[in-house]
This record gives sequence, structure tokens and C-alpha cells, in this order.
Amino acid sequence: MYQPLQILINGRFLCQKATGVQKYALGISLALQKKHTEIVVVCPNNTKDLYGLKVKKTGYGNGFFWEQIWLPFFLLFHKKSLLINFCNTAPLLVKNQIVTIHDLAFLKNNQWFSSSFRRWYNFLIPRLCHRSLKILTVSEFIKKEISVEFKISTGKIGVVPNGIPSIEFNDERPFPFRYLFLTGVFNPRKNTTFILSQLADLKKRNYHIVGVGADDDIYSKTEFPKDENLHLFQYVDDRQYYTFMKHADALIFPSGYEGFGIPVLEALILGTPVILPDLPLYRESFGELPLYYVADEPNSFRSALEKIYFHPLSTIESNNLKNKFNFDNSADALLEVVNDLKNG
Repeated sequence: MYQPLQILINGRFLCQKATGVQKYALGISLALQKKHTEIVVVCPNNTKDLYGLKVKKTGYGNGFFWEQIWLPFFLLFHKKSLLINFCNTAPLLVKNQIVTIHDLAFLKNNQWFSSSFRRWYNFLIPRLCHRSLKILTVSEFIKKEISVEFKISTGKIGVVPNGIPSIEFNDERPFPFRYLFLTGVFNPRKNTTFILSQLADLKKRNYHIVGVGADDDIYSKTEFPKDENLHLFQYVDDRQYYTFMKHADALIFPSGYEGFGIPVLEALILGTPVILPDLPLYRESFGELPLYYVADEPNSFRSALEKIYFHPLSTIESNNLKNKFNFDNSADALLEVVNDLKNG
């Protein structure tokens, strides 16, 4: 029976750009500390944005070295602690830990990521899954994938869904034209190329495309055409991001593989119509709230696009989403996993 004296959270995410995985980590960390003030986030000494979290700063650097070397060294002096990792990676040398795996995208397509990133994840993720006390993930779909791919009992894997992050936006429209919004545009997995293949038709319909994303080294590079109706931003802050999303005619989310799809949840909460491929994962989380099209089928996509002004989200549906996906519920689900460890 394992009974940790203290729960510690791997705070490397505080030094990273806030994409969906980092928003998940922050949201659950804040919710956990509201419920249990003794929980501490361990982060590098040079961490600047703490978001009101209770933290313990230690060590130098903010990436691989800190997580794989300095964090395990710190834990040598906290041997009865349980480390929780929310962002796919975790220190290999630590046994008393829980690791969160959001998806297995690194196994799905060699064209999505750089070869060095794929090699590292192919080495790291299976070992973390087998060595960790428990595995968390964000949907039943990914739970089944992890179980099958790594031959791990489903009893070792807990589902802790995403929640709705803090959302603030400007009331003033950010652009003087109608536009469709894309996220993660520089990540090949998000399938932005399909939407760009529809650019000529979208221009005829008087739409622009506004896209945001982080052009990280881990991604294979994609060339984008120069067009007056195409507006791509490498990184924007949260307020600008939600302003873009709120005032868009629709969020287009063409990704054919996700662990969850946080932008879909964010857009629905904001009342922005969502168009995405008709895949079981999306229906598991969002039911009939988005508009679906047959993946990579232009005619089906255009048919969905024509319905965006006739598919509003009701107040009841919005409230149901907020009740279903919130970080307080996620924190409770995680604490159940921890209690199972204590009692198991």
C-alpha cells in the first residue's frame, strides 16, 4: 500500500507557452489547491508567471534537464511524496508518480513531428506508462488506445477530463471582415492544409481565414501560401485568442486525431459555431453540439459551413457543458485516483 505524505505537481508547464495541455495543467492545479492547500507545484527557479499557485522553486533551466535531472534530485529529499505530471512527459527516474498522457499522436503519422521528437517520445512514453503508479488521460477513447498500444490494464488508467479555462475577450471585433478561425495552424496534425485547399471557395463566400498557433521545432514544417484572405499569427495572448474566437463566424477544427479538443469546448462556451470531422472522439465529448462533416470531403464541409447561422447553442446546452467539463470535477476525479492508490 502506497501512502504519500504530500502531493507535488510537476510545474514545468509554467515555463511553457499556454496551449491546450498547459491550460489543462493550470486549471486542475488551481482546482486542487483550492481543495487542498498543502498541495505544492514544484517549478524552476526562473519561473515568472505563477497564476496564484502555491509553488516551491528549485533548480535551473526549464526544459528537459530540469525535468529529468533536477526534479528527481529534489524528490530525493521528499521520498514520501507523490508527483503528479499533467503534460505528457515526466521524470524517468521517479517511481512514485502519476503521468498524464493526452494522446498518442506521436505514433500516428511520421509526418506530424520531427524525427528527434518522435524518437524521444517513442522511448519515453511507454516507459513512463509502465513505471508510473497510475496513468491519467482525458477521454475514454484515448484510455482504450493506451491500454491496447502499451498492453496496460484499463484499471491502471483513469479518465480526468478537461475543464473550461478562464475566458476573457474584447467586445470589439478584431477584424473588419467575416472570418473563420483556426487553431494550431503550424501543427501538421491539425490538418490546416485541408482548409487551405478550400480557400478559393471560401473567398467566393466572402470569408477570410484567421489562424493562430505556435511554430515549434517539434513539428514538421508546412509551407503556407501568401493570400490577402489568409491571416496567420504565431502566438497571441489568451485575451486576444478568445477575442478572435468569440467574433469568428465559426471555429473550424479539421484535426483528424485528438485526445479531446479543447478549442472545441472553448468555442462552444463562447457561442461560436464549430465545424469538425465526424469522429467518435468528438461525439463522445460534444454530442450534437458541433456541426460535423465527413473528414476531408469538400462537399460535406461546405454543407456544414452553410448551416452555421442556423445552429445556435442554447443557454441550457451551454450550462450543461459547463457542468460536464469543469476543473473542480476534474480535480475530484484525480483525487479519487490518488485515494485508490492509498487504499490499494
